[in-house]
Amino acid sequence: MITLAELSKDYTGFHSHYERLLCALSIGLYRGGNHFQALKDISFEIRTGEIVGILGRNGAGKSTLLKVLGQNSEYNSGQLQTRGSLRSILELGVGFNPELSGVENVYYNGLVWGYSATEIRTLMPTIFDFADLSGFKNAPLKNYSSGMIMRLGFSLATAKRPDILLIDEALSVGDASFQQKSLQRIFEFQRQGSIIVVVSHDLNLLRTVSQRLLVLEKGQLVYDGPTREGIQRYMQVLAAGAGDYQNNSNQSNAFLEEYSLVLEHNGVQNPAILPLGSRVRIRIKARFHKAVDDLTIGFHIDDSFGRRAFGSNTWLLEQTAKGIQAGNQVEAAFELTLDLAPGEFTLGFALHSGESHTTQCYLWQDNALSFQLERSEQPKFDGYAHLPVSVAVRIN
Repeated sequence: MITLAELSKDYTGFHSHYERLLCALSIGLYRGGNHFQALKDISFEIRTGEIVGILGRNGAGKSTLLKVLGQNSEYNSGQLQTRGSLRSILELGVGFNPELSGVENVYYNGLVWGYSATEIRTLMPTIFDFADLSGFKNAPLKNYSSGMIMRLGFSLATAKRPDILLIDEALSVGDASFQQKSLQRIFEFQRQGSIIVVVSHDLNLLRTVSQRLLVLEKGQLVYDGPTREGIQRYMQVLAAGAGDYQNNSNQSNAFLEEYSLVLEHNGVQNPAILPLGSRVRIRIKARFHKAVDDLTIGFHIDDSFGRRAFGSNTWLLEQTAKGIQAGNQVEAAFELTLDLAPGEFTLGFALHSGESHTTQCYLWQDNALSFQLERSEQPKFDGYAHLPVSVAVRIN
């Protein structure tokens, strides 16, 4: 179990060389005048068998929190309690010596990570087999590729199940096959009762592995709950940090006077149910009461688990609107075929500048509309998207 209660972490630095000298002369009593609070009154509890994701912008405090949880960094106030064995995967391959062989690196780093000599010798074949490096055991590490080193590091770190496993951007190593093996090992640890905390910017990965999400912003915990709603909260944080964020279709903001979203199919607006493969039009309108030099209009379709099924915008399609004056109305009409798997979906939209809403955002809205896709006359299939397929069967 992991329990945090009003935990805070401060960093202290120096504004000038004079302050460094003063620190030295005072034998460390003066610690500098540049104070930064990386974590502010963080409180949460993680129980046995939970996989929890941590999400936030760069500088939000994610890695600092992971280092505190892993007892690699001290905190200034509050309480932290952990129960059981703990292992941190912060940077794969750190501590490996390129002049030593793979076997030697596994042995010496395994000792540093808390494995006994007997455990390392017993686990050695499994470690190299999992990393698909059995043929490279005795090769010097300098002959390994960076991907091979990261696979070996992950395999060593997870060779023995810990009660608590902390992972910082280390579940996307190797090719697709190795990523699947890594995820299977993580889920197996969960089934056996491990707590797993994952820091990542990969939203699809967090949707896949975590049932719960913590969102950090400027060192504070701004969300703790289900992953789907947590990712929406994170997108709101990004939009708010990029401009005049607004998430209420009935109100205007600093730039927008009014706006609307309509989904059309065969002359019907905002249908609740659509047949799979429907040709639809998405209309997004906005009227500005301030001038905007460069406007991108986009939409995104999410499934019932919050996973992004598809999204596009006028910037990607090379159709951005330029030189919008106060009072102008802008409309974008997207046409596409909904060749997705049957299920429930939501439609959201955004108005911003550039490729992404993380630069200058005027509006971001999730779940603006919802609709359901039904298979209708299409044959049953498995998967996420509908790909028209034919087959020829011959018996001789």
